[in-house]
Amino acid sequence: MDKKKAVKIFMENFIKSDDEKIYENIKNITKFEEIESKDILFTEGERAEYFYYIREGNIKLSKLSYQGKETVIRIVHSNEIFAEATLYGKSLYPVNAAAINKTYLLAISIKGFQELCAKNNDFVLKLFITMSHQLRYLVDMINDLSSKDTTNRLLKYLYSLKEKKGTNIIKLPIAKRDLAMLLGAAPETISRLFTKLQNDGLIKINGREIEILENENNNF
Repeated sequence: MDKKKAVKIFMENFIKSDDEKIYENIKNITKFEEIESKDILFTEGERAEYFYYIREGNIKLSKLSYQGKETVIRIVHSNEIFAEATLYGKSLYPVNAAAINKTYLLAISIKGFQELCAKNNDFVLKLFITMSHQLRYLVDMINDLSSKDTTNRLLKYLYSLKEKKGTNIIKLPIAKRDLAMLLGAAPETISRLFTKLQNDGLIKINGREIEILENENNNF
């Protein structure tokens, strides 16, 4: 795991370019970080200097209520970016970010990236397309929380992992407790639903490894 490879993959997925000059520019405004499980990356209200790309691992974005209750806003997986809202004038981080497991990521200077975009308009549009996909994900998540039952929300989450991995066998990247918070349910409810989905022949569970079984009634 190294910075050069991470920058290359970031460019391939989000800049859609292999231009060596752009690569050097991006490399100069990034730093490679390795953080352990439960390490805090940043806190809500902290001054924002970087947005992030996960090379490997998972980050939990959350907010705390005045009563100290945590609400999970999003679980960020490998090959995804987060804190990108800071590119558009947000001077403070709006959420807390903590590692769920050992995570390798690129910290990309907001100021440096803004200056780079101003000089390279050709890839700004591609970046906006990526951001629009992120926004669509958040809108879909909000709609799911308000209109679908917990079983369907869980299935949709599992199917999203299946699509990202390109295989029916996936490894749950987060603990059931964190997954429950993400889906707006109690941990015991999620445990019961996993058992029910397995009994119904929709999934097969082996520890944290889950096989999504083909079923004509799966429409997620």
